[in-house]
Amino acid sequence: MYQRIFLVLSLILLSISCRSLDGSDYLSVAPTIANDSQVELGESVVRQPTVEALEIPSEVYAGDSFKVVVSSDGGLLGSIKIFGKSTPLLLVDTNLLSSVVAVPIEQPSGPVVMELSVTGINWRVKKIISMDILERSINVDRIYRTQGMIRIATDGTSFAQEANLRQQQTKTYSTHQYRSKFMQIPVVGEVSTFFGDMRAYENDPPSNPHSGVDFAAPKGTIVSASADGYVIYSATMPVRGTSVVIDHGSGIFSGYHHLSKVYSAVGTWINAGDYLGEVGSTGFSTGPHLHWEVLVYGTPTDPVQWLESGLSLTDRH
Repeated sequence: MYQRIFLVLSLILLSISCRSLDGSDYLSVAPTIANDSQVELGESVVRQPTVEALEIPSEVYAGDSFKVVVSSDGGLLGSIKIFGKSTPLLLVDTNLLSSVVAVPIEQPSGPVVMELSVTGINWRVKKIISMDILERSINVDRIYRTQGMIRIATDGTSFAQEANLRQQQTKTYSTHQYRSKFMQIPVVGEVSTFFGDMRAYENDPPSNPHSGVDFAAPKGTIVSASADGYVIYSATMPVRGTSVVIDHGSGIFSGYHHLSKVYSAVGTWINAGDYLGEVGSTGFSTGPHLHWEVLVYGTPTDPVQWLESGLSLTDRH
C-alpha cells in the first residue's frame, strides 16, 4: 500500500519538475533544432561572399595579353576595368570566372590599377589589384610605298572606313568559350615584321605600331585558321585588302589580310588548320605576305604569344 502511494507521489513530482515556471514544457527537442537552423540561416545571410584572384600576373609587357582567373563562392558574372575599358569575366566552371585582357601597345610603362567586380545573387564584391606594365622593345621598319599605297594613304577616306569596319567586326562576339590551348601558325613563311614594330614611310618619322605579324610568302601560299571559330568577315577591306576574320569566342578574334583568294564564307564554322585562303598582296601592301592579327575585345595583341599555351580560359596551370 505504502509502496503504491510512494510511486504515485514520485510520478507527480517528476511531472512537475518537467515544467517551467510559466507552466510550459522546457524539455523539447524540436525547438532546439529549429533554433540551430535559424542561426545557420542567419550566418549564411550575413557571411561575406569570398572572391579570390587565382591567376593574375604582377607584370606584363605592353602589347601582350594575360589571363585572369577568379574563384568566387556563388559568383555568376563579373568584369575587369583596366586601360579605360571594361572586360567581362565569364563563368567557365562552378565558382570559377575567367577572362583574357590585352594590354594596348601604346600603354606607357609603369604601375596600373585593375578593378575586379564579381556579382552573385543579391551581392557584389569589388577588389583593387595593382600590376606593372613593362616597356616593349620595338624596331623601326622604313618602307617605300608603291603608287597604289600612296593613293590609299591620301584619298582621305580609306583609313577612316577601315577603322570603322574593324570596330564593327569586334563589336559583338559569340557566346562559346575560347578553349584552344594554343593557336597554330597560319602560313609557312618567314616573319618579315613583328607586332609593335614602328613604320617609317619614305623620309617621314616613325609612326603607327604594327598591329600584327607579317609572314613573307609567295602569292598563292595556303593560309589556314589558327584556331576554331566562326567566320564573321570574308570580303575586301580598304587598307588590309581581301580578308578573313574569325570569332573564336570569349572576345578573341583573328584576322588574315592581304589575301589573293578566300575559301570561307561568312557564318561558317572553321576548325584550326582548315584552309581559308591564299597569300596575296591586296590593299596597302608592298608585296605578297600574310598580315596575321589577334584581337582581344577589339584590342590588337601580339599573335606570337598565342602560339604558346596558357591563354585558354579553361587551361589551369
